[in-house]
Amino acid sequence: MSAKSNTRYIVTVAVATYFFWSSLYLYVPVLPLHARELGASLEMIGYVVASYAIGQLLLRIPIGVGSDIIGRRPFAIMALVLSGIGGIWLAISPDPWSLFAARSLTGVAAAGWVAISVLFASYYPSGSTSKAMAVIMSVNTISLVSSTFIGGLMADYIGTLSTFYIAAAIAFGGAALLVTAPEPKMPSGVKYSYSTLLRVLSNRTLLRVSVIAITLQFVTFAVNFGFLPVHSENLGASKSEVGYITTAGLLAAVIGTWAAAWLTGRSTTTVTILIAAMATLLSLIVMTMTTDLVTLGALQTLNGFGRGLMNTVLISLALASAPSAIRATAMGSYQALYAIGMLMGPAVSGPVADAFGIEMVFWVSAGITVFGALLALTKPLPKQ
Repeated sequence: MSAKSNTRYIVTVAVATYFFWSSLYLYVPVLPLHARELGASLEMIGYVVASYAIGQLLLRIPIGVGSDIIGRRPFAIMALVLSGIGGIWLAISPDPWSLFAARSLTGVAAAGWVAISVLFASYYPSGSTSKAMAVIMSVNTISLVSSTFIGGLMADYIGTLSTFYIAAAIAFGGAALLVTAPEPKMPSGVKYSYSTLLRVLSNRTLLRVSVIAITLQFVTFAVNFGFLPVHSENLGASKSEVGYITTAGLLAAVIGTWAAAWLTGRSTTTVTILIAAMATLLSLIVMTMTTDLVTLGALQTLNGFGRGLMNTVLISLALASAPSAIRATAMGSYQALYAIGMLMGPAVSGPVADAFGIEMVFWVSAGITVFGALLALTKPLPKQ
């Protein structure tokens, strides 16, 4: 492909990526509240949020392997189609268990992020992995920012169900866009086998980065996409204000994403991760003490910065841990492993919130954050 064609397809896949994440997160600020309106307990709300991780945990490695063997584009298109179907199912769910099943399907769709992210990176020269990841993670975060902000407003002014239907329409539009983006030529000379997968899964850097990412996702889905919206509503926030608070964290995550390359270029990867962990830890501790919505939004900003910074550093390390021919397998393995945190965060925090109150969810998440920081300290991580 020519450089001009590559630029065109980079933009096309970037826009489709924006649609992909919008279709999955437009309704996230109000999903726990909608589950409660359908009669869910705090424990059941945790299970609904956790269901999003099931498909990702089970399917990301198979999708990564399949993407390396037959191509990334088919899986990317299917991911958007399933996201659209899942959005419609969420809208018509009559009870919390139907909501659980529908959110599980959107988790299957989210597993396609493996294919989309590697497809995007494949349009860049082989030495530009960090640049490609910084760009696509920025698109990811900007999509989450705008989607959660707009989703909260939509729920307040035209009803919660509108967020599900519009998310579905966005997903189908993204799938149509990806149809126009051709698959870049796959690297030759690599024969895929079972030992290829084992080699990727035994990579020590990938495994350690993945375990640190588990702690990050645990906190994200226990607090930010789990019980922070409920906590905010308990403090008197409207649905649009819940959207503003969620958006504040996601907007700060964009800044953290952009800061990742700058910080790792001037310090070590380990120090950068520790800075991210400290920002997250401080925000979680103070969240347990504040009852003011403005302060809560400010703490979300600090939390989001740490989250965006750590996420970008970790995903860059994961992608760089394997040669280009098997990067989808490496990315799939990384994302499947960190989905353990996406599942365990809300699954654990639901019973904790029911038994001890929502504030205890923040304290548990603070402890998990400390554990992740200690993992980063055990041995210096490679320079990006």
